[in-house]
Amino acid sequence: MVSAELALAPALLAEGLAAQVAAGKAHQVEPEWRNRQEGMSYRMLGRTGMMVSEIVMGTFPFTSAEYFPALDKGIEKGMNYIDTASAYSNGQVEATIGSYFQKQKNRDQVFLATKISGYYGFLENALKEVAKGMSSGQVEAIRKKADEMIAERDVLKPGYHMDYFGGQSAQFGKAYFRHLMLQEHGYQAGWRKKIKERAHVLLEESLKRLQTDHVDVLHCPHGVAMPELLEDDLLSEVFAEFKKKGMIRAAGVSFHNDVAANLSAAIKGGFYDVTMFAYNIANHAALENLMFQGKQAGVGMIAMKVAKLFALENQPDWRKEKLELALPEKDLSIFAKSYLWALQNSNLSCCVSQMETPEIVLDNSQVVGKTVEVRPV
Repeated sequence: MVSAELALAPALLAEGLAAQVAAGKAHQVEPEWRNRQEGMSYRMLGRTGMMVSEIVMGTFPFTSAEYFPALDKGIEKGMNYIDTASAYSNGQVEATIGSYFQKQKNRDQVFLATKISGYYGFLENALKEVAKGMSSGQVEAIRKKADEMIAERDVLKPGYHMDYFGGQSAQFGKAYFRHLMLQEHGYQAGWRKKIKERAHVLLEESLKRLQTDHVDVLHCPHGVAMPELLEDDLLSEVFAEFKKKGMIRAAGVSFHNDVAANLSAAIKGGFYDVTMFAYNIANHAALENLMFQGKQAGVGMIAMKVAKLFALENQPDWRKEKLELALPEKDLSIFAKSYLWALQNSNLSCCVSQMETPEIVLDNSQVVGKTVEVRPV
């Protein structure tokens, strides 16, 4: 566990940041350093003031102590941000990270982020009960309208949408159906309170697994698929309560789907301090101006799936060819080159990378702090 002083710090910092943002002074936040090492480059994570390493550590497969050497090497190289989620192996990854902190006694060396992956769990079940009281025709009419909205918005258009994992595209249907059901029926008595209570329970469970009393960044929802879902004032209330209790320091949201629309909504919403989204050589054109807007608004921006394209099967040849043309530098793996390309965007705070071995950490960390010419392609 962290000290009493650190336990108090999140609530005080959140309150101070809110006052600065309200006064239009988001960019005057003092930088906060952790694990600052020579050879690593750092950027400010928006108005949070957190100075994060340009490459940070993703932990999706970290289910045991066999990944501790990779974490050790990352921290040795000056990495200072660890990203995880409650959904990763049903909490086992959070438990692994907690065990790592307990063993190495280095929680205060890093900024820690997790995600409430089951935020919509109560609402999903509640809406299922509502649907039981509807005729099959009524339910199908809403599903049809959801499908029509998805088609009209063209969010699955090849070149704009990319699947990075199984079941990703199915998130659209669930999200749009949930949104339309709420539009028609609204929150019923007691729902809002129960959603909040459930969110608190989920975060408390994550903190217990992580063996800490707070996280620096909390992403909620985890993997939002529809921008209207970010307009729910219940989310801002939940984050405000978490900050007041000192359970989190910054509010974040992550998304792989309809990235441009969701990034725009997160920036306009005003209460998200951090966004984490898919950004790579194949989808970047839709995001560049929005990323500029986000930085101007003081929103921290973390790129994920930067190199994932080249770990997936059946990728079109043009994606690799485009990267090679944009950055002809030799002696870099395709993965390291992907991060080097992304980090040329000064509006970006950092890139999250799944580094499972010390060798991968060394491969990726060699590109930090480098400025190169990105050729037009």
